[in-house]
Amino acid sequence: MEKSQEAIVTRFFSGKDHVYSLLWWSDQKSKVINARSFIINGHDSIPVFSSEAEGRRQVTGNGYEKDLVGIEPPLLAAILQKMDYAILNPGGSNPIQFKTCVVKPYAKVGGT
Repeated sequence: MEKSQEAIVTRFFSGKDHVYSLLWWSDQKSKVINARSFIINGHDSIPVFSSEAEGRRQVTGNGYEKDLVGIEPPLLAAILQKMDYAILNPGGSNPIQFKTCVVKPYAKVGGT
């Protein structure tokens, strides 16, 4: 990943605003959060969106609208550790695919 892309991802996960991804629970009482992943550029990747509006724009009409969830960046970073790749704004003009290890320093269960 280019340094400029790494800086964007780092700034994104170190912020205080909610981030958005496609998340689901096996049942409403479950404490296990699952993330939807897709094969993107040959890698199993979790889509991450920079804002709710951006997420809605990119998932409208694909059947995953109900899975778009706002979450604290540290909690999403912890969820991403189960995967190798994520992609920021996959349907946007400048998607950034990254190895999830770059957000490991921000991963905290339960947020900040």
